[in-house]
Amino acid sequence: MAGISGLSSGINYSVLFGTSSDKQSSSVDYSSIFNLDLGDMASVRNGSYGKLLKNYYAREKADKKAAVGDTDAKLTGIKADADKLVKKASELGNESLYKTKSVTDDKGHTKEEFADPDKIAGAVKDFVKAYNSAIDSAADSETKSVLRTGGWMANMSRKNSKLLAEVGIKVGSDDKLSFDESAFKKADTTTVKELFTGVNSYASQVGTKATSISRSTQNASAATYNARGNWSTQADTMAKESIGKLTGATEEKEEEAADPSKKITINEEALQQATTLLNGLN
Repeated sequence: MAGISGLSSGINYSVLFGTSSDKQSSSVDYSSIFNLDLGDMASVRNGSYGKLLKNYYAREKADKKAAVGDTDAKLTGIKADADKLVKKASELGNESLYKTKSVTDDKGHTKEEFADPDKIAGAVKDFVKAYNSAIDSAADSETKSVLRTGGWMANMSRKNSKLLAEVGIKVGSDDKLSFDESAFKKADTTTVKELFTGVNSYASQVGTKATSISRSTQNASAATYNARGNWSTQADTMAKESIGKLTGATEEKEEEAADPSKKITINEEALQQATTLLNGLN
């Protein structure tokens, strides 16, 4: 990279680099380039700046190992359960399942019944099974967003417990569902459709929460955890690259950075990246 050189002594560069001085000076104000105090440039030259960064990220790595969180394998399992629930909720909400037919009893009373109640009952069974697996895996998670969304999903089931009971679905004390097929087949068709079809139905809302759980596992898997919260792997990679460039490109320089009259040659790109990262951590 090109160095910073040939700066006119009659021009005040402080405005370009964020200093508060408005006054022109006979000497150049190098006090703030890329938000880094050049009074400490000697630390960059002799390698102590790079060592500081290395030590910082070494501590961050240790913090990550000590932090409580789900392993990648566990997150994969949670995601698989959530994705399956999304699929089963969608299948249960398919309105083509709920075709009806008119049936007249011996007394001449006509009522609407499902044309294929066994198929609907099978879809409910699959949904209940997927729901219970997702609740189990979410409850066993150590990822806050997964736990929170799993809790919302369980709470939504509790709020709908009376209506669910009318179609043969019971919400247990462990937040899992149980299905009584015989009770389901006696349920009112309108109630069944109200629970399982439409964008505001119970099944649709469960599918939405399951989607959120799946996304949470992806976000958790993509993040590196440190003492300050989530720090993306992309930022971590940038930091490592910047550290390498800084330590490799600046330790061999012989200029006295403390003397602004001398030419300063640094890896500008690496310096800017590292400074941006440090500012984000402060």
